[in-house]
Formats: sequence, structure tokens, C-alpha cells
Amino acid sequence: MRLLGLAISCCVLLMDGLLIWRGVRSCCVRLFPLFYAYILYDFSSTGGAYLVYWVQPSWHASVYWFCYVLSIIVEFAILVEISDHIFQPFPAIRSLGRAITIIISGVLGLSYVLPAIFQSQGMQKALFDFALRTSITKAVILAVLFIATRHFDLELGRNVAGLMLGFSIYLGVNVATFAASHSTAPTPYARILWVVSPLAYIVCLLVWTRALWQVAPLPITCSIPPSVSGDSKTVAVELA
Repeated sequence: MRLLGLAISCCVLLMDGLLIWRGVRSCCVRLFPLFYAYILYDFSSTGGAYLVYWVQPSWHASVYWFCYVLSIIVEFAILVEISDHIFQPFPAIRSLGRAITIIISGVLGLSYVLPAIFQSQGMQKALFDFALRTSITKAVILAVLFIATRHFDLELGRNVAGLMLGFSIYLGVNVATFAASHSTAPTPYARILWVVSPLAYIVCLLVWTRALWQVAPLPITCSIPPSVSGDSKTVAVELA
């Protein structure tokens, strides 16, 4: 199990490094700064924990869990990045996506996530509840953003769609994994569940790498139907 964990960490480091390198080459870093800030944090924390494992093994567990809990919080930056780009072509509602993300995060954080931490008995159960409920919160935000894109009939570019797809895979597996672990006794099956989430994250990184390999132009969205001619009265009637 330990060797498998080290192998997964190496894969994450390689994928993070590839994403950063390609993002700089393709200028995606400038378009998705919050996303690449998260990837840089993930690369640094994974590499740092890996280094601690070899230099000071007795500290590894503490460093790993600290970085893990912090990464759960930092992952919200991905949702903010996605929400910013969904409504980017529309200046009038450009801030709507970020507002949706912040409001849902705040409401569910105060009413759903924090009570689980304070009411849980023991550190392990509190960590389980925190990881499960934050994953559900992120999944809810992602679902609401997707519904908003359908409601406003918005076209997602390949970059943003790839971010949403990869994160959806990761969150879906996380919710299933933590829910199963939460209701399963400490058996070998429950221990295997801890491997599933990192493997899903590698799949997520693969999807992100493919989606952000190069900058994809946003689909052209016409606010006025093409069938309308240049006549101002016709345009006014059509908009009404």
C-alpha cells in the first residue's frame, strides 16, 4: 500500500509539472490564473510531502494531513475559475458565476460543513465528515453552474468544459468514496477506498491536461438572432 501511494504521488507530480509547463507554453496560465495557482500548490505540497517522507519520516503523516485538509479548501479556487469563465462573454452578468459560487459556498459552509466538524466525535470522524461534506458542496456548486449554463443557453469552450468534466469525475468519486468509507467498518475494503480517490484525481489531471493543452477560442454567442435584419424596428420587436 505504501509503494502504491508513492507511485501515485509520483504520477501526480509528473502530471502537475506537465500541466504547468504546457500552461506556460500555451499561455493558458494567463487565462486561468486561479486554476494554475491551485496546480502549483498541488505540485508544491505533493513534492514537499514526498521530500519529508525521505528526510524526516516521522513528520510525514502530520505534513500529509495538513496539506490534504488545506487542499480541500484550495480546490474552491477551481470552481471560482470555472464560474468566472462561464459568463465571461456577457459583461452584464459576468459576476453572476462568482456570486453563485461564493453564496453557495458560504451558506453550505456555515449550515452544513462546520456543524459536522464541531459535532463529530474524534479527529478521524471529523476529517471524514469534513471531506465528504465539502465534496458534496463542490458538487452542488458545479451542478448549479451547469444548470445556469443550460438556462442561459451558454456555449462552453473546450478549456472550461474540460475543467468541469475533470472536476466532476474527481468529485463524483470522492463523494462515493467518502460516503462508503463513512458507513463501512475499518476493513480491508475500507482501506482500498482511500486509493480510489487519488486514482480518480490522476484521471482528472489527464482530462485537464488534454483540455488545456492549448487555448481554445470561446464559441461565438450571438445576442441577436441571425435571422433579424439591420432594420431598427425589427430589432426592437425581436428583442421585446
